[in-house]
Amino acid sequence: MYTDQQIKLNSIENIDERLSVLRITALWAFSESAFGGILHALAIPLRGLFISSAAVLFICLIAWFSKNSKDILKSTLIVVLIKAVVSPYSPLTAYLAVSLQGLLGFLFFSTKKFYKLSALFLGLTVLFFSGIQKIVILTILFGNTLWESLDIFIKKISVEMFNIDHLEINYGYIIISAYVLLHLIAGLFIGIYAGRLPQKIAYYTEIIPSSMSSINGEEIPRREKRKKRNWFLRPTGIFILVLSAGVIILSYLSTELEDNIAISVVIMILRSLVITFIWFVILAPIIKKYFQKFVAKRKSEYSKDLEEIISMFPKFKAIVNYCWKLSSDKKGYKRIRYFLSLSFYYLLLSN
Repeated sequence: MYTDQQIKLNSIENIDERLSVLRITALWAFSESAFGGILHALAIPLRGLFISSAAVLFICLIAWFSKNSKDILKSTLIVVLIKAVVSPYSPLTAYLAVSLQGLLGFLFFSTKKFYKLSALFLGLTVLFFSGIQKIVILTILFGNTLWESLDIFIKKISVEMFNIDHLEINYGYIIISAYVLLHLIAGLFIGIYAGRLPQKIAYYTEIIPSSMSSINGEEIPRREKRKKRNWFLRPTGIFILVLSAGVIILSYLSTELEDNIAISVVIMILRSLVITFIWFVILAPIIKKYFQKFVAKRKSEYSKDLEEIISMFPKFKAIVNYCWKLSSDKKGYKRIRYFLSLSFYYLLLSN
């Protein structure tokens, strides 16, 4: 039975110089800047879950191959800077999420004696925060009225269409709990998987070529770029507007419901519009201005690293297209699963 330190030494000997902290940082930055677009093109739901999972893997690898846990903080800053350069229109919450992930990685890997345990805790914590992020934002935007309205709507539909009457059940909280639980399960899986990465990399080093003469593969289908839509034009926003309209209509059709429910829903919508206006028109521009100043100061400090990492992106895209071609013999979910796994190791180990 090998200890973590023995595994680390064997892994470093096996991979030679094919893997470095800078390369892993580049892949993390590529994931944050381009991976979401790839998942969008493949019409994969819960994209945030996959991007957060990828971040956990890359942070664990940086911790494994770095000499000091402070390298995680440096890599996090570089990823934030590259995200600001490559994807300048990303919401501020995206930069906050990356910063939080890096900080958690630094804290959990302050000692490397318990690598697998740290990887597990990192996976659970990062995915938990990823799960509650949207819940918190929706609650801030719409208040508890949103979840109360969802509960009312589902109860009325259950009674009238399916003759199911369980008034003691709060469906809104059940949906919230199921959503967060899904992320926790993903965090558990990705944490365990990240703990086994050193052994897996040592294995894949033997079967993946270090250099590839031709990586011109079938391109992943692209979706047309659309103008960024306001929240009420996105699927979540449309659902909330339909839900609100349904609750308002039910409040007038059903004698069981209180008269002030319709007023509460209207206030909820007005509240969200006011908060959206304050954020996008007043607060966001001010915060973004200071953030851009911070980025401008730091860009010169890490200019060499930034240029080197950004220059890798076209090669990464070519490798991703190559892996998409290699997965062409599979269909549906099996192809996507195989493609994502194959891409991960080819991106790590192919020059």
